[in-house]
Amino acid sequence: MTDAADAVTVPPPVPQGAGAPDDVSGAAGRARAGGLARTLMIGGVLLIVSAVAAFAAPNAFATSLPFHTVLYWGSTVAFSASVLVFAFGVGHGGSIVGRRPLGVTAALVLALWPFVERVLTWAMPFDEGTAEFYQGWGYVSLTVKIAAAVVLVVQIARAGVVTGRLRWAPAWALAAVVVPQILAQVLVIAMGIDQSRTEVDGVILLFGLGQLAAFAAPVTLGILAIVLAQRRPAPSGEPVQVFPPTA
Repeated sequence: MTDAADAVTVPPPVPQGAGAPDDVSGAAGRARAGGLARTLMIGGVLLIVSAVAAFAAPNAFATSLPFHTVLYWGSTVAFSASVLVFAFGVGHGGSIVGRRPLGVTAALVLALWPFVERVLTWAMPFDEGTAEFYQGWGYVSLTVKIAAAVVLVVQIARAGVVTGRLRWAPAWALAAVVVPQILAQVLVIAMGIDQSRTEVDGVILLFGLGQLAAFAAPVTLGILAIVLAQRRPAPSGEPVQVFPPTA
């Protein structure tokens, strides 16, 4: 229809309910994208904070024991919080494991395990009588943490929330941290090395690489998460012109 007064083409009235499904799906998609962006941003910042605090904690031990304690627990809390943020998400659609039970369970184990260890040391202080127990417990604890981390990174890759090659970034980061430490332990056991008396360059190198990766991996993942959070989601399809008709 054309208004004779100003010669402006006026579209006909749209039937009630027309286009509502598209509007709803579009709003849901934007909500999911917004939730994922907030999750990546908050989780990425927490990961970086945890790595920086963990790196600074040993250096603070010689200067101030309270400050060292604050840095240690700050790193632990920040890392656990980042894992929980990534697993549960911030808002609708923010979970990078899609809130799958297996991924969420692995995240809970990984996030809460440091506090389980601390409660154990409070209940059973380390001394000559418990030294043998804690020697075995160290291997058990390490196995639990590695197993939970492996399950979590696999679930991140399989969930499909983070797409492309970046979905495997947590797995590569975990491998960079764990593999040098496992190789060092295997070398110590295989060669029967007494670390308190003998220093082997290969073992020292592997432990050093593991410590470097333990700092670099969460920082890199945190930066990648922040960068991904800044990206705008790609449109789901080409826009369709409904009115006015194309020339």
